[in-house]
Amino acid sequence: MQDELHTTVGSAAGKIWQFLDQNGEASASRLAEETGLDKNEVQRGIGWLAREGKLVSEKRGRNEFFRLNAA
Repeated sequence: MQDELHTTVGSAAGKIWQFLDQNGEASASRLAEETGLDKNEVQRGIGWLAREGKLVSEKRGRNEFFRLNAA
């Protein structure tokens, strides 16, 4: 079960990374819309990428936007 979760979350992170690499910053809702991932998968993928230091987030008003860390 743990390996399946690891694979699922890793796959979501990969889709998010690819989308951001090709399109620039996006909100979590846009990531879900554009990648076909559900809201929970997007949040898990964002967490994975954030833990690896690959994301930068910026809060603007009520929205939060994510982009790849250039460092």
